[in-house]
Amino acid sequence: MTARGLTTAVSLVVAAVLLCIMGVWGYNAVTAPISDDTTDSSSANNDPGCAPDDQVVEQFVRRAEVTVSVYNGGKKAGRAQATMDLLERAGFKPGEVGNAPDGTAVPRAAVYTSKADDPAAELVALALGHDTQVVHSDEEFGPGVAVVIGDRFKHLDAAAPSKVKLPEPKTSCQ
Repeated sequence: MTARGLTTAVSLVVAAVLLCIMGVWGYNAVTAPISDDTTDSSSANNDPGCAPDDQVVEQFVRRAEVTVSVYNGGKKAGRAQATMDLLERAGFKPGEVGNAPDGTAVPRAAVYTSKADDPAAELVALALGHDTQVVHSDEEFGPGVAVVIGDRFKHLDAAAPSKVKLPEPKTSCQ
C-alpha cells in the first residue's frame, strides 16, 4: 500500500469514528428530557440574574403558563384528545396525549405531578372539577402536569379560576 493510500485509509477511519461520536452525542442531546424545573443557583436566593428594572415578580400561575399532558385511563377511545381540546380551549398549553399506563385507573379524573405542593397541578385540578384529586407521583408521565381521565369525565368546570396564587412570589427577568 502506498503512503497516499495509507493516509486516505487512516483519514476515512478517523472521519468515521468522529461521525459516530457526533451521532451518539446528537442523539443523546435530542432525546434528553427537557427540565421543567426553573430553579438554579441564581433563583435559589430569589435573584434572577438581571437588572432590577428588568425583573418581574410573579404571584400567580396562569393557565397559559401550564403544560398539560392527557392520558386515557378508561375504556372509551378518543377521550384523551377530546379532553386535551377542552383544556387547550380553556387556555392551557398542550403536552402529550395517549393511553394511561397499565394499572392506572380513575373513575373520573386525577392529576399527577412529581412536585410537592404544585400550584400548576392545583390549577389543572380545579379546571377538571372540585372533586379532582392531585396525586404526587415519582413517575413522570409526560411533559408538564399529567391528567388521567376515566370514562365518567364529561367536561371542565366553567367556574374554575384561570390562575392560582403561588406559595411564594417568583422573581424572573422580562
